[in-house]
Amino acid sequence: MNAKISQHMILLGLCAMIFYAVMLISGKLPIDAMPQFVVSAVIFMSSGHFMRKAARAMARDEEEDDKSQQKLRETDWPWLTTLLNWTAAFLVIGIMAIILMKPMGITFTEAFKAPKSHDQHYFSHSIP
Repeated sequence: MNAKISQHMILLGLCAMIFYAVMLISGKLPIDAMPQFVVSAVIFMSSGHFMRKAARAMARDEEEDDKSQQKLRETDWPWLTTLLNWTAAFLVIGIMAIILMKPMGITFTEAFKAPKSHDQHYFSHSIP
């Protein structure tokens, strides 16, 4: 698939070069702007070349990975246990923080609605 994309990029670069040449010949594009357009077309063409090289390297790497992945990988239980413990700890601390920050005597729905009722700003002509 990457090889096909690289061919499309090279074709796009060539089409851009042809378009810029036609615009230059017709007089619609001044010669001063030509270097930027030529550089962009060259970037398209060279990126297609680099994508083709990368596709070949990835195909070679995938063949090597297929051979190496024939062995079964064991699950890293200590790491997964640590991840679960830290996630649960952050969840418990977060819930406790929400409960502690809520003012006493009001429900959670009132606490969530309270910031919306205080959208008005206080304005004073003089600062006491």
